[in-house]
Amino acid sequence: MYKVLARKYRPQNFEEVCGQKEVVEILKKAIQFKRIGHAYIFSGPRGVGKTTIARIFAKALNCIEGPIPTPCNKCDNCTEITNSSSLDVIEIDGASNRGIEEIRSLRDNVNLLPAKSRFKIYIIDEVHMLTNEAFNALLKTLEEPPSYIKFFFATTAPEKIPPTIISRCQRFNLKPLRREEVKRKILEICKMENVEIEDKAIDEIYEFCEGSLRDGISLLEQLIIFSDEKIKYTDVINLIGYPEGKSIENILKNIVDRNYVESIEIFYKLISEGKDPILILDGMLKKIKNLITFKFGVENVDISDDFLSYFKDLNIEKIFEGSNYIIEFKDRIRRDKEPLLMCEILILKLIQLWGKETIKEKESELVKQESEKKSEPVKEELETIFNTVGIKNEKNQIEEKKDYKEFNWNEILKEVKKLKPTLEAALREGKLEKIENENIYLIFEKKYNFHKSMIEKPANKITIEKIILDYTGKSYKIIPVLDENSKSIIENPEVKKIIEFFNGEIIQMEE
Repeated sequence: MYKVLARKYRPQNFEEVCGQKEVVEILKKAIQFKRIGHAYIFSGPRGVGKTTIARIFAKALNCIEGPIPTPCNKCDNCTEITNSSSLDVIEIDGASNRGIEEIRSLRDNVNLLPAKSRFKIYIIDEVHMLTNEAFNALLKTLEEPPSYIKFFFATTAPEKIPPTIISRCQRFNLKPLRREEVKRKILEICKMENVEIEDKAIDEIYEFCEGSLRDGISLLEQLIIFSDEKIKYTDVINLIGYPEGKSIENILKNIVDRNYVESIEIFYKLISEGKDPILILDGMLKKIKNLITFKFGVENVDISDDFLSYFKDLNIEKIFEGSNYIIEFKDRIRRDKEPLLMCEILILKLIQLWGKETIKEKESELVKQESEKKSEPVKEELETIFNTVGIKNEKNQIEEKKDYKEFNWNEILKEVKKLKPTLEAALREGKLEKIENENIYLIFEKKYNFHKSMIEKPANKITIEKIILDYTGKSYKIIPVLDENSKSIIENPEVKKIIEFFNGEIIQMEE
């Protein structure tokens, strides 16, 4: 029967574990010096060897020749653990057995002796998925288990595990694998499978798997089926759906040239080829990352002189700011109903931030400056002549005086309504208390606290104060105040009972 590569080449002893040297050494020495704890937590991102290390550790403890740092992988105990058929090594999926009843059952079974092995070992995967009640049920057993019981927990989110559980365990943090480690393992598998692969293709596999060896091996398996004789870089790009590097460079170069039409055309061409918008933004981020690392001289990266020339005069702070825009829009695209429109907006924002001034714009700016310089002496001479004969300056003659009005709160509210009806509705819930030293005090009852907070928003306050300035010609400051003496509906005993009964909270109040 065919076995997938990730299972076929799964490490069977500590020496075969890739990229977790420190963790492996500690566990081997713990076995060697007989200082084995009763509970361990293996945390880290997906596909870095958490469950694999837990299984090898279980084999090392239950091997007939053990406890031994290197299990024999020949005895019944070792082969049963390898085949997931051991009665004394129980693997539990925390996501599907997360309730208190499952943990109570586990707690009851703890008192039963191992069927034939030295230890009874519970490996709980994704342990952070257990409920708080389940964790509480596990606490006492975890603190003082029988001598033959061991707990191995694996998790991708250790921060979700209660501190009371973590404090009772030895914790090991597994790190994502480095490029060299993934590359070495993939070359080793390719050699065993009689498959040739380009170095550039391996680099792209690493970029895709982001330090997860399991993801890298799974992608390699697809590539072996997809490719004819040799796995090429283009095969990886086509299978993953990454846009071609040249197309990404052209988008970025056109952004710097302020060529919106060309940028959008290239973008939509990639979309028509079936490329995911998020992968296009990923490609842009990778190019910008290479550019930044090259500018700082952190590492040698493959970047063309032509592409570099477009960004050589661009401030590094602006490059960082543009990267933040891409990251922000990438996150928004996942939730937005119009991802392509969001991408168009992003390109416009990047043009505004990175775009160079065109020659035509520079020429028009120079012409404008020259004309202003030439007109200055003429203007001064004319003003001197006009002042001599007692004629007012022409500027003062044509300037229109704005017709300001007396302060009228109701009329001001009408002006606010024209611009922003929701803001006017919030203002109406407040009572104009007094105007003192150009400060306008608005009193809000407790039940209108939501409306008060709406007016307190800086953007809304500026809008109101500008409308008052345009209406009266005077600068006023809006100060919303909450009337502490008024009664809120939340204080109503009946409302309190309802909130307590349903264990709810007030999100919004409407009259």
